[in-house]
Amino acid sequence: VEGIESILGVCEHLYRPVRTLRWHYRSQHESLIAFSNSQFYEDRLVVFPAPVKRNSNLGVNHHFIKDGVYLDRRNFPEAEYVVNAVLEHMRLRPAESLGVVTLNQTQRELIEDIFERRSQGNPSVTQFLEHHKKAGWEFFIKNLENVQGDERDVIYISTTFGPPPGTSVVRKNFGPINRPDGWRRLNVLFTR
Repeated sequence: VEGIESILGVCEHLYRPVRTLRWHYRSQHESLIAFSNSQFYEDRLVVFPAPVKRNSNLGVNHHFIKDGVYLDRRNFPEAEYVVNAVLEHMRLRPAESLGVVTLNQTQRELIEDIFERRSQGNPSVTQFLEHHKKAGWEFFIKNLENVQGDERDVIYISTTFGPPPGTSVVRKNFGPINRPDGWRRLNVLFTR
C-alpha cells in the first residue's frame, strides 16, 4: 500500500473487478456534475434531473476581473470584488446559504480581513450570519485545501491568480491545482 494516496486507491488494487460510482445525488443541478461525468466517469454517472432549467443564477458562472493583479500570492482587486458580491448576496438573497473558496490561504486571509472590516455594524450581515448558523449552513471562507463536502446554495470562488503587475501574461503556476491530485480538489469544489 506504500505510495497509494487513499483507502479507495488501496481497494482498487485489492478488489477486482473495480466498481465505480454510478449515482450522483449531491450536486443541486445536473450541470454542476456534467463536466466531471464526461471527463472522469465516461458519462456513466446517473444524475438526477434538476427541478428547474439552467439560468444565470444557477450553475457555474464566470466573472472576469479586468484589473486583477497577482502579487505576493494575493489578488486584491479580485478580493474586493468577491467581498462586494458576498455583501450584496447577504443583503438581496438572505435565504440562500453562502460560502467562499480561494485557491490559496493568503487570498483567503485577505478576503476574511476585507469582509470583517466592511461588515462591521451591518445589520443585514449580522442577520444573515445568525440565520444560517442556526440552520446549520454557516457562512464560510476557506482555501481549496480545506473545503471538503461543504455544500451551499451559492459558492463564490476566488481563482486568485492573474498577471503580475505591469504585465498581461498569467504565469502557469496555479498552486495546489498544479499538483497531481489538483483535479480532484477542483472536482470536489465545482460539484458542490
